[in-house]
Amino acid sequence: MQNRLKKSKGIWMLAFIVAGVFLLPDESHALPAWARKYGVSCNVCHRPDAPRLNVVGHRFRKLGYRMPEEVGEAPNYKEIGEYIAMRGRVRYEYENLTKGADTSRFKWNDATFFYGGPVTKNLSSFFEWEWEAADELSLLGQISWLVGNSDHYINFRVGQMHTLTRVGWAGFDRPSGISTPDALSTDITTGGTSFKFNEDQKGAEASIGLTEDARIIAQVLNGLNQAGSGTSGSSQEGDTDKDFLLAYEQNLTEKGSGFTLVGYRGVWHNASGTDEATQYNFYRLGATGSLVFATPFAKALESELQAGVLYATDINPAASRSVRDIQGIGYWVGLEQWFNKASIFTRWDSVDPNTSVANDRNQKFSLGSTYHVNDNLRWANDIFVKVKDNGTDSAGATTELMFNF
Repeated sequence: MQNRLKKSKGIWMLAFIVAGVFLLPDESHALPAWARKYGVSCNVCHRPDAPRLNVVGHRFRKLGYRMPEEVGEAPNYKEIGEYIAMRGRVRYEYENLTKGADTSRFKWNDATFFYGGPVTKNLSSFFEWEWEAADELSLLGQISWLVGNSDHYINFRVGQMHTLTRVGWAGFDRPSGISTPDALSTDITTGGTSFKFNEDQKGAEASIGLTEDARIIAQVLNGLNQAGSGTSGSSQEGDTDKDFLLAYEQNLTEKGSGFTLVGYRGVWHNASGTDEATQYNFYRLGATGSLVFATPFAKALESELQAGVLYATDINPAASRSVRDIQGIGYWVGLEQWFNKASIFTRWDSVDPNTSVANDRNQKFSLGSTYHVNDNLRWANDIFVKVKDNGTDSAGATTELMFNF
């Protein structure tokens, strides 16, 4: 591996970025969106910094953007600035490949405007308009209806939405840094369906709160089209087959330790039709966990160990029975050190897209950092090495400024 990555050794000189984040001043200023509403700093709901949620933030989101004591009460409208926010992310990306073209570019990743909050004592809504670097405008929108109390409730959600990734717990939440684990953000099978867990979809959800920190989530979704998208194109909407997701998530401690269990059953048709002869049935079964603990030799600080595994089975259509069904597996392990307004972390990702084929595994080693400059600005860095059995290794780095207001 050393010979294959010889060209990319210099990238690790960028590690000074990771250390440099701790030299910036420690301060906090203006309060965006819901922080303005409650007159608190963003770190009340985010830890180690936005957009990663802590226990308070997760409870707030799953209750329809209400604090537990507000459940059942009509919202008190004050200013529109308490319901709308804006976000912009600009990056510099560098990647050196042993085979293929290198990348070195500044990139405006996205600009986002969103509205969200409770409308009545039961009804909530969330709308997000995002302009991406490819000049594409995407819409995310849903309405939800909450009945019950903060400990025992049912929350119905319908619309175009994040499914479980980015709104779940213990690995299914937003990443601390820039990148999401490969098992959730890439297609972990080859030659079968084109499915990624982090794609937005259209559908309906019912989540049942068993306790304040445990819930069951059931979803019925349109599914993905042939390009692997759940929001663009019409092929998945014209298909009467639906996808189903069932998950259980449990927060275990006030510090945020917990786990998530998830199962997904999907139907996907190739471009030639929608009958059984062209139909793929696919399944995803996974578990993620997070353990937050006092840092050894520095009891005033906290660390987090996070891991996850995702199994995949793609059952080929009747027209392709000569090709054996495909099984894949993806997993990751990450360790993060939290500071007051910053964190450093490392993660190992591994994806084997076809367990019956030798020498096709993809691995990724990441080192990253985040720094919460203030409530409006976050600085994140990600240095990585990708090691692929097919020899297309690479190394690179991404640094990102995220502005929130």
